[in-house]
Amino acid sequence: MSQGESWQEKAARQEGILLGLLSAAGYALFTLLPDSHSLMVAWPWVLLWQAAVGVPLLWFLQVLAYQRRVQPLGNGFDGVVLLLLLALGISGTLSAFPNQARWYGWALLGGIAVLYPLGAWLRTPERRWQIVRFQGYLTALVIFVSLSLWLGTTITTAIFDTPQGLSPHLNGDSLELRNWAPFGHQNYVAGYLLLALPLVGLLAIEAEASEPWWRSRPFWIVVLLLGLVTLYTTFSRGGGLGLLAMVIPLGVGWIWHYRCQRRSGWGFLALVGLAMVALANDRLRRSLAALLQGGQGSELAYRWITSIVGWRMGAAQPLRGNGLGSVPLWYQHYRPGWAGREAEWIYQLHSTPVQVWAELGIGGTAALALGVGLLVYWGSRYRRWWPNLEEREQRLAIALYLALWGYGVLSLTDFQLDNVGIGGLFLIELTLLTTLIRSGQGQIPPERLRTRWALSLVAAGLGIIVAMVAWLTPIHRAWSSSSAGFLALLTRPPDWNQFSEKLFHAQELAPWEPYYPLQLGWNYGQRAMMTDNPTAQSNLLRTAILEFEKGIALSPHLEFGYSNLAWLYWRSGNFAAAIPTFVKAAQLVPAKRGNFLGLGLALIGADQPQLATQALTLEVLRHPIFITSPAWRVAPLAPFYQPVLKAVTERYRQLGQEIPSDRPAGDYVRQVSTLLRWWQGELPAATDPLAVWLRPLANPRETTLKAPTTLAVFLKAWAAPNNRRDLLASIWSGSPEQLEQLVRSMTGQPTPLDWLRSAAPAVAITYTRAGFGVNSRHIDGPQPTDFFIAIDNLPMVTLFAPLWPDNYFLPELDQALEGDRQRLIAALHQIKADTHASAEHKDIGSQ
Repeated sequence: MSQGESWQEKAARQEGILLGLLSAAGYALFTLLPDSHSLMVAWPWVLLWQAAVGVPLLWFLQVLAYQRRVQPLGNGFDGVVLLLLLALGISGTLSAFPNQARWYGWALLGGIAVLYPLGAWLRTPERRWQIVRFQGYLTALVIFVSLSLWLGTTITTAIFDTPQGLSPHLNGDSLELRNWAPFGHQNYVAGYLLLALPLVGLLAIEAEASEPWWRSRPFWIVVLLLGLVTLYTTFSRGGGLGLLAMVIPLGVGWIWHYRCQRRSGWGFLALVGLAMVALANDRLRRSLAALLQGGQGSELAYRWITSIVGWRMGAAQPLRGNGLGSVPLWYQHYRPGWAGREAEWIYQLHSTPVQVWAELGIGGTAALALGVGLLVYWGSRYRRWWPNLEEREQRLAIALYLALWGYGVLSLTDFQLDNVGIGGLFLIELTLLTTLIRSGQGQIPPERLRTRWALSLVAAGLGIIVAMVAWLTPIHRAWSSSSAGFLALLTRPPDWNQFSEKLFHAQELAPWEPYYPLQLGWNYGQRAMMTDNPTAQSNLLRTAILEFEKGIALSPHLEFGYSNLAWLYWRSGNFAAAIPTFVKAAQLVPAKRGNFLGLGLALIGADQPQLATQALTLEVLRHPIFITSPAWRVAPLAPFYQPVLKAVTERYRQLGQEIPSDRPAGDYVRQVSTLLRWWQGELPAATDPLAVWLRPLANPRETTLKAPTTLAVFLKAWAAPNNRRDLLASIWSGSPEQLEQLVRSMTGQPTPLDWLRSAAPAVAITYTRAGFGVNSRHIDGPQPTDFFIAIDNLPMVTLFAPLWPDNYFLPELDQALEGDRQRLIAALHQIKADTHASAEHKDIGSQ
């Protein structure tokens, strides 16, 4: 710096290095932090996440203030940014959930802001190579952390917790065995590696013999190979598909290179190796096979459902979108009824284009399309810029295009850009590529703004930041308060007063957040059910109902709120309120167990036996194992047992004619029809696949050599009362108390079928909302359980569970039952309308 340099000249050289380093530190932290994607919605990590996405905005403003200009991305890419900002402003302003849109819009602004100061800093080849090397070492750390955590926790636990140990072949179908580290989910790990590994490959190619070992070619080759191993251990279908997609341009490049130089044996082996790593993924192979056969199947159903929901969300608000963060709030409203229990509730739509369309509408989709179009355009016009780069930078451009291509293919099957590690690496690579395209054409920075204009823009930006901080402060105070409240529940004994005080305070600070009233409603309801004092129970129920009503007002399309509120109404005897609430829950997730049962019980309480029969029939039609429940032996269900059993049997006979037998639902209907007839004493033909189970249970003297092990042992126990307990213990996986119940209940029963129908013990099953915290984007609180408690036939759901086919996803069955559901709901609406009209008529008459 020359001695006579003016202040303005010194200021123009300022690049905001400190804020840039803080941005890099935030990116590195949330890249290496174990389970970072979950921790970013837990206190206090959420505060660090907010800081990590907010610092780039300060960096942007500092560079603008000192340099009085913004280095544009150039070549049309700034148009993408402007379109994205326009879509963000429109959707956030007009969203039905504006607070959630602001929360995530702030993060997106931080991501956009980092493009410009980073692009200005990357003006020289040396700096570009510095960030590539930094990313290479960060990738090496990610791989080390990933494999260490996966081997040290997941695999070690599987070996020691399984009696036979871990089999030599890893089962990718087991979610627990997939490599989640460090991001918290295998798809995130795969997405990051698809972006990062091409840069590691470039570092291996560019390494020189004179380099120290930590920069040498063998070092980077080992990192690359371990990265591929890590990618395989994720068993991610999207990751395998992205890697397979990379083989295509690499293969084209290999053919061109072979034609020019005639020596590319190692390149061919590398291509084969990459293809083998991708196709070694069983889950990917099955999905590709299902896709080629034109069927959905279980492999593709999940993403097919989420894509339909996303399309419907975008189609409902095409011009403005629904706003960032709106997916979990709208999801069940647009979810198709035939989806069964598959993809019941999620917070992202598992496809980047679908997510953008749903949340940002046409504006966001246009920005995405323009961005992809520009990348393709400048890739096809490479002669205008690529030959003008140094050889190393030419290879860098190829590596960046390869990374973005592979990740782009994965992004069709997942949305990951809200993850700081993945979104940060994506922005780094995008900035590098736009800088290379700009440098290859010799484009120069724009003229500096007048000082007054530059400082005015900085002042406006600082004003926005101050306003956002003022808005965010009570949200973080609420988060901190609620976290302290939830921790109070973990003390022994739980500090209920502390919990209540902190959660109600959090609700006051962030009154738009549905998580707090829903957690309050559930916790108060749970406490009410465990309280014996009638007065205290009544007060707790009243508070629980009030909080659930608040939560529903803030999140009106969530089945969890309606179903649990309806059970509280029913428990408090308010059947008139329970009926429409159960109806709403059933409309949102028709296949959810317990909703039509609750509706039936509420209708019984409201003295509507005919409609109650229809509701109970719908419950059993979708969950036929419930017809075996001991709950039908006592009030209030006992009088409805025979009408419901008769109606279900007849409807299944009709369904057998309506649904093609070659479809999964057709086979399901056939099996259930056989079970229903057997339950009523009609034995299946000897050729029926279920006969090996059902005939001996109806007549234990009718033995067969083909009896499954469980059935064979059970029949021996049935024939040997004195040795019954010991024999059943060899096939029993439940508690000893349940085993004693089974043994006692068998005494004096003529046949197993008679025992199952009249004396088998009951078991109470509660259902946990395992994804409630993750989908609510708050994980500090407990995972709620439903207030609905399923009363099932103990031996039917344990020893004889193989009799009942899986009913998780049966679209043809749910489509066939949709008419039955709509007829019941229409009848309820008609009764409500008639009651309302009658009340109005009485009011007029009294006047």
